[in-house]
Amino acid sequence: MAVGGQNGQVKIWRVQSDLPEWIATVGNTSAWVNCLSWSPTQTLLAFSLGKYVQVWDAASGEIATTLNFDTSSALDLTWHPDGRRLSVSGYQGVKIWTADDWDDDPYLMAIPSASVAIAWSPDGKYMASGNLDHTLTVWEWDYPHPWVMSGFPGKIRQLAWSNMLTKAGVSLLASSSAEGIVVWEKQEDKALGWAGRVLAGHKQTVQSIEFQPNSLLLASAAADGWVCLWQKAKRQTQVCNGAPSGFSCLSWHPEGNQLASGGHNGELVVWSKVGRGQGFG
Repeated sequence: MAVGGQNGQVKIWRVQSDLPEWIATVGNTSAWVNCLSWSPTQTLLAFSLGKYVQVWDAASGEIATTLNFDTSSALDLTWHPDGRRLSVSGYQGVKIWTADDWDDDPYLMAIPSASVAIAWSPDGKYMASGNLDHTLTVWEWDYPHPWVMSGFPGKIRQLAWSNMLTKAGVSLLASSSAEGIVVWEKQEDKALGWAGRVLAGHKQTVQSIEFQPNSLLLASAAADGWVCLWQKAKRQTQVCNGAPSGFSCLSWHPEGNQLASGGHNGELVVWSKVGRGQGFG
């Protein structure tokens, strides 16, 4: 388990037993750690430090590389599902480095503004970028022309892919901007791009969205103090509360039977599946 903070340090514990064991502290005090992510297939932890991203190797206990985003601070980072490619976003787009050769020049997915949120589809074929200029960009790997969706009320704050496929053989993509959520479904005809539907229900800024594992049930947490559940990412079926000053984050249990959400005043609320068709309580 890794935790980063405003002091520029990342603390790492081994949690294989009932008593977590601290094993390392890395980073420095020059910049906040705004984002960090473990590789899904290797013992590599990537974390941001201003314009730089460091990659720590748990196997050796050493920093494997320091990457310079150059044009701005790193605003988000994520690993490709194969665990070999690290994507970092910021001003003017997304840069992708490969763990096979960190010194090689990164591949650039360019945008005219800043990319503030990025996410790979579970199959690794599509990269989505939520942008500061109120647009959403989706690239298909090895296809030169991205799709660009516009008309949002603000910057795209959050992205989430489902791991269930649609008729077109592509996961659903959910995006949030201000108090609204749009769910995107790729059309079978590539020329038609992506069709979006709006999920309206929140009264204040949506802070976090995530699909239930192996399901199309979408959860959203917002500053209005509500966690909403959307059946098949279409219809609101349940509203949960427990943080009067608003929710800031949420996460599903890997088995999908529990949902946790954090509040602005330090609350941690966990809902469990009650029964088939009865929602969470």
